[in-house]
Amino acid sequence: MKVLTTRSRDIERAARIVRAGGVVAFPTDTVYGLACDPRNPKGLSKLLLVKGKRGKPIPVLVASQKFADRIAVMDSKARALASRFWPGPLTLVLKPHVRFPRSLTAGRRTIGVRCPKNRIALQLIRKCGGFVTGTSANLTGHSPCTSAAMVGRCLGDRIDATIDGGRSPRRSASTVVRVHSRGVTMLREGPIRESQIRRVLSVIPPSDRRR
Repeated sequence: MKVLTTRSRDIERAARIVRAGGVVAFPTDTVYGLACDPRNPKGLSKLLLVKGKRGKPIPVLVASQKFADRIAVMDSKARALASRFWPGPLTLVLKPHVRFPRSLTAGRRTIGVRCPKNRIALQLIRKCGGFVTGTSANLTGHSPCTSAAMVGRCLGDRIDATIDGGRSPRRSASTVVRVHSRGVTMLREGPIRESQIRRVLSVIPPSDRRR
């Protein structure tokens, strides 16, 4: 496993690995994540081999709300939440616009989308075309890695490279909210609390909430 720095040339090296179907660990604004091309079955197969048996879908990290619009239905509720909390530790579970491999969605009709607030992560995502997977760097059922050293101990040569961005600022994964026609459902409370979510949604006019 290569250990890369946060210099632009090393982030470009990491992006080339991802574009070629490899898997790279990288820092985010929560814990370390594992990046592969979410549209590449080869990369996804390798990612699942790294993580181990998993029944949950794999979220997608985007470079901005513009890229989220390209792959998922962003209604007024999703836009309001993205405008308030992106970039940041909020994953929105949405209906996809495009068809992703079944290995990414786990056969579900939704996709998790997030724009992280981390300079290194955003640089990598942009160099990968605006999208990478955003599952946590760990074996399924184990605690997420919070440093490059921990990634090395946990995953070793299972992955192709790690971008060493220091220790994670948080030890918890993102808040996850499903957005649907009837409103929103809190699936996992993390750094962003349910009360904060409700506060943002409360200012959307009722006539706009189904749009």
